[in-house]
Amino acid sequence: MKILIVYNSALDARSVSGVQRHFAGVVNQWIADGHPTDFIVARAAWPIFREQFPNSRLISSDNLFDFTKNLRQTWRYLPAFAWRMVTASFVRLPDRYDVVLACAQFIYEVRPALTLARRMDAAMAIKIHHVVASQRAPSGFFDRLHFWSERHTARLLNRHADLILCGTPLIARDYNAVEKGLGLSPSPTISTGYGVDLDRLPFSVDAPKRFDAVLLGRVHEHKGVFDAPPLWQAVRTRRPDAKLLVIGEGPHREELARRFAALGMGEQTGAVTFTGGISDAEKDALLPQCRVGLSLSREEGWGLSVTEFLAIGLPVVAMEVPVFRDVFPNQLDLIAQRDHAAAAARVLYWLEHPALARERAVQGREFIARYDHREVARRELGALQQAVAKR
Repeated sequence: MKILIVYNSALDARSVSGVQRHFAGVVNQWIADGHPTDFIVARAAWPIFREQFPNSRLISSDNLFDFTKNLRQTWRYLPAFAWRMVTASFVRLPDRYDVVLACAQFIYEVRPALTLARRMDAAMAIKIHHVVASQRAPSGFFDRLHFWSERHTARLLNRHADLILCGTPLIARDYNAVEKGLGLSPSPTISTGYGVDLDRLPFSVDAPKRFDAVLLGRVHEHKGVFDAPPLWQAVRTRRPDAKLLVIGEGPHREELARRFAALGMGEQTGAVTFTGGISDAEKDALLPQCRVGLSLSREEGWGLSVTEFLAIGLPVVAMEVPVFRDVFPNQLDLIAQRDHAAAAARVLYWLEHPALARERAVQGREFIARYDHREVARRELGALQQAVAKR
């Protein structure tokens, strides 16, 4: 079976999202099992995709727009996304594919996936990672546009999708709720979860430590990153030399750095270190040098950064989102959203009790072994094969 993944949400040569990390696990397994898998993705993102998917062919949906140097200017994204939707009608494909998989339920993924599937008479599939409408209310023009897009794509998928994969049963329920709200009959879905490559992330709780805590992921306000400065200020009230590592790139990295500096914790003080976009190998080398994992997100469909924290051997302090209790029962310190003092207190607890932190690390590593990326890859591949066979 030949698979084509539409990934138009990639914007630049440095950013790596949790969704990309998910596909990095399953796609390379699909290819190893004899199922060629390629990507439709903007040329600007090719450097990171070449690194993550060395055995996939990359097909450009956009040679014009590159946001590597201006990720903050989010208003520029709209013409890029529109152009990527248009090019699906005429982009030259190197092969005939059996299934076209949209990487998420954004309109600029779903519309092109439908167009490409029709061009080749292929099955059309999607993986839904989280449903925005279930986790927050819209704020501002772009947010409202995003919410409208989610409803519009629900109509398209309800009518045309051959397969709807969801990260968890909770996401499936949220998605079906959107359909019901639109007066549609709920679509059948398959919940496949997410996985981690434990061979790539060795347990390293006893490695030398340079940082007291780490944030990992896209640097965006919806990931709660603006909670980090007041939280870390509270930590440093008791531990003035505490060091935070921020791994990732995104449109709000410069603003986040400015807020740290406004509180007297700029990078020059050593209070915080920003890596920007780095390779998986660099990330995997840095995580063992940290003591505590932080998740401040406002919305999550799973929590791939949390999965990696547990795998590497870090106790995790997380702002609570609905899915965490289902996916990581009894493994996280869950804190009410925006409760900086409580989150800082739990970070300090683990820093001040290294023996207990090690016990938690061992427990987390044992727990996370149930989420093997190879098993997720097999489940998703089986579902894709069934969708193709039904056509």
